[in-house]
Amino acid sequence: MIDLNIQERRRRIIELLHQAGSVQVRDLAQKLGVSEMTIRRDLEWLSRKGQVVRTYGGAAPAAGLIGELPYAAKAVEHTEEKARIARAAAALVQEGDVVLLDAGSTTAAVARQLKGRRGLTVITPDLKIALELCDEPGIRVIVTGGTAMPELYHLMGPLTEQFLRSVTANIAFVGTPAADVSYGLSTPTLEKVPLKQGIIRAAQRAVLVADASKFNRRATYQICPLTDLSLIISDRSLPAEVAEAIRRGGVPLDLV
Repeated sequence: MIDLNIQERRRRIIELLHQAGSVQVRDLAQKLGVSEMTIRRDLEWLSRKGQVVRTYGGAAPAAGLIGELPYAAKAVEHTEEKARIARAAAALVQEGDVVLLDAGSTTAAVARQLKGRRGLTVITPDLKIALELCDEPGIRVIVTGGTAMPELYHLMGPLTEQFLRSVTANIAFVGTPAADVSYGLSTPTLEKVPLKQGIIRAAQRAVLVADASKFNRRATYQICPLTDLSLIISDRSLPAEVAEAIRRGGVPLDLV
């Protein structure tokens, strides 16, 4: 029979997971006043019971795989972090570049940082990004085509995928709702998998732009391992263990 203290601690771990979206072993040990080894044993037990998914250095709730959020909800989250990430991303763009901008609120922030630049071609499946940049005299905007998704305001489907196979970009900026060191990038929407894979394949450099809240999270459908990326740009609140693991895996990481 499991000791009541153990039951209570594991119940508290589940509560913290659902509050935060993910947890680190070190933080749990400090909050619950036990050793990191004890927390690892708890997480292993919870994982075997199907209540959590182990991530690098911690866990995420198994029952809480990331779902799709409408654009309006994503646009108001972590706006300061997204702005810093966007400035760092835009600094990588050179005059004359062909830039692929994935759909999403972080890539939309990158688009805003490109305003006023000259000699750029921007290719995007995101209707809001296209509207943001279409009146910029120094930027040629190309929309991929495809089926428009309500509340997400981007295009996807066979026409989008066919278009992406026919282009090559100097650099692509990719967004994600979920990134994990061992699982890679993932999405709750199956149709987004070939879209994002196509964007990554079409670029000479594929740069992930994702704030720290997106890490140690998983969604249902895997897109690619982190090693398919040329660079990851995130913010300084990314846990040190995650940053170290990313760099150890060979992917350059810029924290802003």
